[in-house]
Amino acid sequence: MTYIEHSREPLRPVVDTPALLDECLESLRGARGPVAFDTERAHGHRYWPKAYLLQIRREGSGTWLIDPIAFENGRPRADLSSLVEACGSATWIIHAATQDLPCMQEIGIVPPRIFDTELAARLLAKPGASLGALLEAELGIKLRKAHSADNWSKRPLPESWLDYAALDVDYLLELSSTIATHLVLAGREEWSAQENDEMLARFGVEPEPKQDQWRRLSGLTSLRTPLQYAVARELWLARDDVAQRRDRPPSWILHDSAIMAVAQLARDEVPSDDDVRGLAGFASQPGRRYAHNWLAALERVRKMSPKQYPPKRVRATGVPHPRSWEKSNPEAAARWAAVRPVVDELACDLGGLQASLIAPPAVLHQALYYHAEVSHELLVELGARPWQADFLAPAIAEALGQA
Repeated sequence: MTYIEHSREPLRPVVDTPALLDECLESLRGARGPVAFDTERAHGHRYWPKAYLLQIRREGSGTWLIDPIAFENGRPRADLSSLVEACGSATWIIHAATQDLPCMQEIGIVPPRIFDTELAARLLAKPGASLGALLEAELGIKLRKAHSADNWSKRPLPESWLDYAALDVDYLLELSSTIATHLVLAGREEWSAQENDEMLARFGVEPEPKQDQWRRLSGLTSLRTPLQYAVARELWLARDDVAQRRDRPPSWILHDSAIMAVAQLARDEVPSDDDVRGLAGFASQPGRRYAHNWLAALERVRKMSPKQYPPKRVRATGVPHPRSWEKSNPEAAARWAAVRPVVDELACDLGGLQASLIAPPAVLHQALYYHAEVSHELLVELGARPWQADFLAPAIAEALGQA
């Protein structure tokens, strides 16, 4: 085992000027082969999940570290689509691409194709799919990992952090080549290609806004009345507004427990301003700093009619969880009972794959809840990849006695 503490090449200056970006782009254009790529975010330190450092490497060009914030020029996000143009039709190698693709899309980086080394490892049923585990198992390399949870929005970034960041792509090209060979030998190369195409299509576009995010408040189900839910919602919205403007995690602005404490008091009427100021979460910083925002939120609730209060529960849409099928759809429950062990056995027969890899739950639930017969075409229409449907369709038909 070789222990690696530093990048195998001297670090270049961080690309943070147009001149350095032009130099990077020219180097990438003259390089060859796939592109190793990674991002560093500031999860837990900022509200917005954007990238604060990009790491890119290509054979013949070496590793470049790029500061996307330096290219925002007063805009919410930079436009670094030129990186994709410079690399042409090359495949981009990313580890755990679902984490990186959303913030890549925000700055115009949408590769023509990707290869996710983590996903490939899962398709091969590797015992460890993290980058560190794969580098150790496949290349005999152990990386120094020390800054993954640090605040990457900090400027300037310490040299030790940059060294750490460069290591994330230093051996990614070699690793992808080794993993790709394993896929070919296992006959699973096409599986990987279909999964990567689907992932890029799903995460390489701007996401739909999420509805009713306030309902994710910790402890919300302990509330009993619509008034309490109205108080919780308005305080959440007020907190989210402050968090967005300050670009800080909402829990730094006001903890969920503080919101719940006010909502719990609102059994018959909205708590008074003095009652709120006396609660622990509002009597000290940072809750006290934004007292005006919290009191304004409560005033909005006072002015609402009961018809404007949110319902305790939102009417469920889509397929319910299988545990409720016995009451809502007994025939579907019987199909689920017959198919579930067959899917688990199939995943085991394929080398110990996770069952969700061979049978995406959303697809399987929808197919069995609404359809007495499940065909290959139906599974693909519902979102299964063709390779999954190849296995699932005959297995489901056999389980339901339709083979």
